[in-house]
Amino acid sequence: MSLIVENDGTIHIYQGDSGVIVINGLDETKSYTIYFAIQNSSRNLIGDELQVSVSNSDTVTFVLTPDFTDLLTVPQNKPYETYFYGIKACENDTTNEDTLFVSNNTYGDLNRVIVYPRQVKGVISGS
Repeated sequence: MSLIVENDGTIHIYQGDSGVIVINGLDETKSYTIYFAIQNSSRNLIGDELQVSVSNSDTVTFVLTPDFTDLLTVPQNKPYETYFYGIKACENDTTNEDTLFVSNNTYGDLNRVIVYPRQVKGVISGS
């Protein structure tokens, strides 16, 4: 897995690679469905939102598959492409929904995903 998450929450990944994103600090006394979504610079959703249910844990893990990250394309003339991601915690059996802050980010900050061009196709990746 070649995904790197910086201290400010910026994610670096190669197109078509897999990776794991771990979210910590959830309230262990609550049951949540946590959503993860990536958008392009035009705010268009890339792929489907990922979701994981968690109960009695302060941690949730999202697995980015090669097929999912293959949707994160890089133009031929650019060394990388910047996408943006968000994470939302929805408390089960309530109407409470909270967009989670990453690291020391403040209200309105964008969480970046820096995607580098595929270097090797491999056997699992799509096109």
